[in-house]
Amino acid sequence: MKSFPAFKLVRMALAIGALVALWLKVQRTHPLERLAGARLEFIALAVVVVILDGMARAWNWRQLIRSMHVAPTVGYGMVLRLFWSGAFLGQVVPSTAGTDALRAILASRAFGGRMSEHAAAVVVLNIVSLAAGCAVGLGVAAWLFATDPQHGVRPILVLLFAAALGAALILYYLVHSQRGVLLWVLRRMRGPAMKVRRPLRRFTQRLIVLERHHIGLLPILAVAVLTLVTRATMFGLIGYATGIVLPAGVWASLVPGNMLSGLIPYSVAGYGGDQAAMVYFVTAFGISAGAAVAFALILPLMAMTFNMLGGLFVMSDHGASRSAIQVPERPAAD
Repeated sequence: MKSFPAFKLVRMALAIGALVALWLKVQRTHPLERLAGARLEFIALAVVVVILDGMARAWNWRQLIRSMHVAPTVGYGMVLRLFWSGAFLGQVVPSTAGTDALRAILASRAFGGRMSEHAAAVVVLNIVSLAAGCAVGLGVAAWLFATDPQHGVRPILVLLFAAALGAALILYYLVHSQRGVLLWVLRRMRGPAMKVRRPLRRFTQRLIVLERHHIGLLPILAVAVLTLVTRATMFGLIGYATGIVLPAGVWASLVPGNMLSGLIPYSVAGYGGDQAAMVYFVTAFGISAGAAVAFALILPLMAMTFNMLGGLFVMSDHGASRSAIQVPERPAAD
């Protein structure tokens, strides 16, 4: 049972339960007919956009890696290989480590440096992307409330946007201006929290190291906003494929909603609770449940397609050639 822990069983049960409950609720709206009638040309365009989105996110990762001075001369092609290879391995390799953790491991082995430092970099990218998305989501929610109060962003989603954005700003303030307070809180952890205190302290110290490099967040934020646009475009194309037409701002507000839903472990390979959440979000704009279900079922296939294409890098060059990195050998362990 060690190879298949209880957590995975619970996660699978939640995913299956969510899909069954969703089907029982919407089966009368004929979602499978909507799915069968989806326009493949728009889905193909969405695949192209999701590839461009991944390439932009890899560029953002390279910006941060170079700013950290871990691999100041690393080429974009090398970072793209690692980014795509990590996506592929996260998709196909059974592991308790997620895609982001695998990318941090690959970067540590390829570039040198401590794994926790690379993990902190990946987390920073995710936080910036999520914060940018939540800020846009709040703006769209306010716009819809003023122009169309009957159809708008779900209140629970607005609260989650505000909470996530607030947490990101508080974390930035603590790391930037109150490092001593943050480390003092970690030192005061007792009892069961002792098990996570050391990795949390180490991770926090890496965040502080990143901040001490005086990394400019503006270029990283700009690319994060660009990826928000590409993902909203991908959402819109899938929407067109399933007969859903919504304003661009609405699609942009659904992107961070999907990101927040993905943080909850109630889906497997993108299927499960994520579909129920997306249907709940989309139907708030007057869209039929059948069309929303068809949209929600196609959406994970975009990330899955991008991830599987990473197998080309893994099979051709194992995703980690050192020829593009001109840095001295450094220890990878903490």
